[in-house]
Order: sequence, then C-alpha cells, then structure tokens
Amino acid sequence: MKETLPYLLPFALNAARYFLMAGIPFLIFYILFPKVFSKNKIQDRFARQKDFLREICHSMQTTLIIAGVGLLILKTPLKEYTRFYDDLSDYASWWIPVSVVLALVIHDTYFYWMHRAVHHPKLFRRVHLLHHKSVNPSPWASYSFHFFEGVLEAMIAPILLFFLPMHPLSLVLFTFLAFGINVYGHLGYEIAPRWFRHSFLFKILNTSIHHNMHHEKFKGNYGLYFRAWDRLMGTEHPDYVKKYDEIQARRFGNSKSSPLWRRAFLLMVVLAGIGVFTANAQTGIEGKWKDHKNGGTILIYEEDGLYFGQVVAADNAVEHEKIQAHGKVMVLKNFKKENETKFCCGTIFSPRRKKTLSGELILEDENTLKINGSYGVFKGSQIWVKL
Repeated sequence: MKETLPYLLPFALNAARYFLMAGIPFLIFYILFPKVFSKNKIQDRFARQKDFLREICHSMQTTLIIAGVGLLILKTPLKEYTRFYDDLSDYASWWIPVSVVLALVIHDTYFYWMHRAVHHPKLFRRVHLLHHKSVNPSPWASYSFHFFEGVLEAMIAPILLFFLPMHPLSLVLFTFLAFGINVYGHLGYEIAPRWFRHSFLFKILNTSIHHNMHHEKFKGNYGLYFRAWDRLMGTEHPDYVKKYDEIQARRFGNSKSSPLWRRAFLLMVVLAGIGVFTANAQTGIEGKWKDHKNGGTILIYEEDGLYFGQVVAADNAVEHEKIQAHGKVMVLKNFKKENETKFCCGTIFSPRRKKTLSGELILEDENTLKINGSYGVFKGSQIWVKL
C-alpha cells in the first residue's frame, strides 16, 4: 500500500480539489441561496439532477487522466527532459508569478485552437458533444469531458513543463487558478463586480456569461481565460456585450451591490485561498537546511514517496568548489515518513569519514531538524537549521 500511495495521491488531491472548488459554489448558488442570487442567473432554467451526476462521473474520469499524465511526466525518466525545477534559488523569486501568468497565456492559446478543432463536424460528435450536453452548465461541468477530450485537456501539462521553467509552487498556483476560472466559467451565475464592466479588464478577461453563451449557442466564444483570440479571429458572439449589460443591469440597477453578495463572494475567495494553501502545504522537511557543524547546506527533497538529501553548498570556499565540481553529493537516502515529525529507516553518508550510517530524522520544530545516526556501537546526532 505504501508503494502505491505516491501514485494514488495525485488522483486523490485532484479529486478533492474538484469537489471543494466546484462543490462549494454549487452549494452556495444552487442549494442554499438560489433565490438570493436569482438576478445573477444567466439562463432562466436549471439543469436536472441527472445532468449533475453525468458531469461528476465524467469529471472523475478527466481527473484520473490529468493525474495520470502528471505522474507520467514527473515520476518517470521523462522528468529529466522537462524544465521543472525544485530549488527556488534556480530562478529569481519574481519568476514564480511571471511563470504563472505565462502558463495562463500559453494555456489560453492552446485551449482556443484545440477547442475550435473539436468543434469541427468530424470531431464534434465523437469528442466534444459530451461536454455540450451541459447546455445550461453548472460548476460540476468544469471537467465533464469525453475520454479523448480529457486527454487533449491534460496535454497542457507536458506543453508547459517541457518548454516553461516551473517550480512546484508555480504549478500549484497555475492549476488552482486555472480550475477556479474554469468553475467560474461554468457557474451559471454572473458574479463579476459592478466596476468590472467599465475597466480595461473587461476588454481582456472572459466572464461567466462569455462561456455560458458558448454552451447555450454552441458556437463562438471559444477562449478560456481571455477574449483576445475570439476578438482577433472574429469568433466572439456578437451579442455577448449586450447580454452582459442586460444581466448586470438586472443585478445592480441604480443601487449598489448587496452586502450579502459581498459576503458570499468574500467567502468563496477565502475558501479558495485555504484550498491553495492546503494543496501547497509540504511535510516541513523539504527545502534547504544548514549543517552548522560541518558548514554545509543540504537540500532535502521527496521522490517516489522517499526523502533524499544532497549537499549543495559549503561555507569553506575550497569545499564549495569541490561540491560544484563533483555534482550531487548524497548524504541522506531512502528515508520514509513515519509521522509528521519522524522520518526513519534511511542511511546517512558522511563525506569526511567516508562512512554510511543508518539513521532517522526528527523534526523538532518547523526550523529544527535533528539527525540521529548509528554505525555499529557508535551513535551520534546533529542539529540542522532550516534556511
């Protein structure tokens, strides 16, 4: 079971993200407060329960495909050919948000042309019709794709990772933003604030009405995040702005936004933030640690459910040059996570003594790691501090 856990975890996390980020808006708009948000409803009618069940079932299939493609790239030798990097120091800190924005732009371009392709008469019925069964979409429709379209949707992962340098943090932020915007597009309700219509953002970004019209009309409005490709290629529905203004006028009239609406929107933002934080939470052991006794910096990382540590720098200039010339100097190997603070059953290599010890790692607090090692009757320990 422990051997299969690293392969089951990506699916479980993606499924949890789907049910949280699609389920919470569904609960708010469709179950708890449909009358409160009646003016926000884009189409007058409601989808049926069998539609929701169909959307959830096919979304689970897509979730499995996305998790499988991710594992194929990051857990096989293919990873060596990607530009995925673990060490934050490899790129400047500003690259994290920049890479996320670039990923969204690349994804939007890929999605637009892929989306137009599956609307071709020879592909539509075989590949894309299933998604369009959600004529009046709900948040559950966000991942409701035919198997082949699910594969096409998942192909954005290799496109990004093989061409764009991305840190795990960038990847997590991108996936949550992408899915959050996807849920908004399928929400069935328009929740954009009143000021949005007269800001420059309206000319750039899509809205829930924009994608909802695509489901209702079956043609036009092919973009995912931005209006750019639709406007450039003349595929934006001619009645989009008119429809948007009609719904916003119905929502606001001459009065200000409802305080209840603001509280509901704030709740969604907070919950989404919690979801991002939870998904990005690490074990506490990964990252760079300082071995003050020997003057070295060790990078600890996880691979296939096991934890490893390598020396990446040294205080002494001569030792540092040796490390850079030698490449990877592995000092921790094959540690298993026993609980949140204890990692056991691994080996510790001492470069100075040229000996390998059995050992365990104890996370005394978030910034202090105790290294216990034994070699025959010899036992000792060191304290490393997180950088």
